[in-house]
Amino acid sequence: MRPEGRAVSSRAAQAWLPALCLAAVACEPSLTSVGSWTDSGHYLEAEDGALSGGFEIGQDSAASEGRYLAPPFGVSSENVPGPARAVYEFSLRTPGVYRIWGRIRSPSAGNNRFWIQVDDDAWIKWRISTGDIWYWDAFHNDTDYGNAIHFPLAAGPHQLTVANCVDGVDLDRLYYTPDPSDEPPGNDTPCSPPHTIEVNGTCQPSCGSQGGNACSMQMCKGMPLLEAYDCQVCCRLAP
Repeated sequence: MRPEGRAVSSRAAQAWLPALCLAAVACEPSLTSVGSWTDSGHYLEAEDGALSGGFEIGQDSAASEGRYLAPPFGVSSENVPGPARAVYEFSLRTPGVYRIWGRIRSPSAGNNRFWIQVDDDAWIKWRISTGDIWYWDAFHNDTDYGNAIHFPLAAGPHQLTVANCVDGVDLDRLYYTPDPSDEPPGNDTPCSPPHTIEVNGTCQPSCGSQGGNACSMQMCKGMPLLEAYDCQVCCRLAP
């Protein structure tokens, strides 16, 4: 689904301040303009960031609050963070080593990545294919799947920035937590992204998950072929 137009969140005008605040002030209420507070983590709605450079807001009943963030169509920026930016300001009352999760819909190996940055740290390309469904995935570096990045964060204000890399990939919401066992709920697929992803209701395997090591028509000529979602021609070449 492509975005149906940009909307301005009415929650931006709300003044509720939670235990994990958007400003460094004392505060106690349990709800904020960007999500719900839990004992171990905090949600941010992706569309509620400060948006610039072409990010748009799409609508989908399966997304949290029915909306999601979409990069500009037809724009690719593989080597450096793209011009579209979504910036999220938050403040921590407790220092710790945090993991950050994103609920992402990334249908294919060609449409499956964003750039992310925490404070002034180096930009990281976050990549995972999930198929037709929304899926929670912890931030990791590129194809280093399953090895979540741990962010040591001090008490006080912080900034998370998302930039575009490719189009056709959507971001629903974000979650950050200091608890390494805390994983946000909301995955409803029998598949195991990125090794298998849900396409048209069935789990399709990746080339690598089947032992394939080549995605080249020329290299795979005459070899037994493997069906894979992430390359048109997949085969296993002798090591």
